[in-house]
Amino acid sequence: MGIAHTERTPRIVTPALVASASRVVTFGCLDRCPIGAEGKGEDWPLPGATGKTFEELRGIRDELSSRVDELISRYCLQGQEATSSPREQDPGVEKLRQELLRSAKAHGTLTYGELMRILGISRGRPLFEAISAVDREEYRRGAPGFAAIIVRKDTGFPGGGFFCDDGLPPSLRRPFSRANDPKLSAAEMNYVKEEQKKIWDYYSGQT
Repeated sequence: MGIAHTERTPRIVTPALVASASRVVTFGCLDRCPIGAEGKGEDWPLPGATGKTFEELRGIRDELSSRVDELISRYCLQGQEATSSPREQDPGVEKLRQELLRSAKAHGTLTYGELMRILGISRGRPLFEAISAVDREEYRRGAPGFAAIIVRKDTGFPGGGFFCDDGLPPSLRRPFSRANDPKLSAAEMNYVKEEQKKIWDYYSGQT
């Protein structure tokens, strides 16, 4: 997939590592959660790689990719505040905002993969922090932000985590247990389309 990982080395899960984590994901072993993961763990019951064909491995990879995108989306929508301005820490955040702004003005959308290429990063907290930084600043300006035009490549809609936001109408709000479900109801799709139109209308009028 072109993701560089030569400088990444697997690490043993220690209590200190778990304690410093915001979220702990296990694979079919939630009943054996690492010490300290209580209350911040979730299980992704994906099949193991042993004995799988290349086609099956690609299916596992794609499912894992979708789940990671959902997790990032969920954390973005929780609106966690950073201790200092991410824009000051990373000039790439302004680059990200300009790309989102350009897309909004053109009545378009951007996928997580496109955002990662723009920032030159892989999935994970850096992407979440950059997206969060952009939208926090937009909200402070009274603007709608860009959440609804950041979409999954396979569906063209935001993932299930989008609907876990407290700001959504109660009838559409999902529990976090459904954040990984990419399937949207007709009401959810209509809501996204309405939110996207608000974003496009607002930013197309900006100079």
